[in-house]
Amino acid sequence: MDNLLFALNVIVPIFVLLLVGSIARHLDWIKITTLNDLNRFIFKLPLPLMLFFNIYNMDRDTQFTNDSIKLVLLIIGVFTGIAVFGSFILNRTTKLDSSQKGVLVQAWFRGNTIIFGLPLATSLYGENGLTIVSIIIITAIASSNVIAVILLELYRGENIKAKQLTISVIKNPLLIAAFLGFIFYLINISIPSIILTPLMTLGKTATPLAFIVLGGTLELSKLGKNFKLIIVGSLGRLVGTPLLLVGIGWAIGLRGNYIGSIIAAMATPVAVVSYTMSREMGGDGELAGQIVVVSTFLSVFTLFLWIFFAKTYGIL
Repeated sequence: MDNLLFALNVIVPIFVLLLVGSIARHLDWIKITTLNDLNRFIFKLPLPLMLFFNIYNMDRDTQFTNDSIKLVLLIIGVFTGIAVFGSFILNRTTKLDSSQKGVLVQAWFRGNTIIFGLPLATSLYGENGLTIVSIIIITAIASSNVIAVILLELYRGENIKAKQLTISVIKNPLLIAAFLGFIFYLINISIPSIILTPLMTLGKTATPLAFIVLGGTLELSKLGKNFKLIIVGSLGRLVGTPLLLVGIGWAIGLRGNYIGSIIAAMATPVAVVSYTMSREMGGDGELAGQIVVVSTFLSVFTLFLWIFFAKTYGIL
């Protein structure tokens, strides 16, 4: 019951933000053109700032053990495998639009790790559990953004050449932010507080603004049209990906807090940034938004089942 209440405490505020966006749109407080402009603004500035500071503020005392290195390689390998083999299967077995294929594959590996992962890990392990889950989150954020940018560029539906693809990827605001974040972190560049404070504040607006925009543009009446894709995308993210990570992680010798942290960070719903990026990079924004909302709703139950299963069999 405690785990169910935890999930509700995390998810209800998200649905409040979605409701705010929906109400604002239906009361005509904000136009659809304004929401589109706001989505573009989030993609260009608050979202990159959030990613930059997630990397820049990594714990410098983190010790990378053999298990930690295994964990990093596991996440990168699984995410890459999902993108490659997921795309291969969809290309061979379905007649979906390119814009839908990119969104669906992206949903499988791109989770809402920060909003869910950190508080869930704290609930399970206390402050001692944050080191491992922080490694997972940073690895997942960096790798999923790189893979998602390449994936969506490839699925734009254009005959894009290698040079064009490379230029498009390099110019992506999220990848620029991730690169600068690692540079600032590795060199230990100190940012003056007079600049740091307002930029961090702006970065923190990315998630709530993205959910409000999603709520304002989402049309629930169209859920039925994409029902099968929404379910495949949601369950792939909530069940398939964490099951793959836990299974392979167990096989390569990870135990205890490592497996528990994988569940805490990876059994999470689809990240709202996948919706923001899809709309800006030629993906099916409507489908992306629907998967975010439905996976968030279903995660109340799947997170409870994951934790119940893990505790029952002594995995946590």
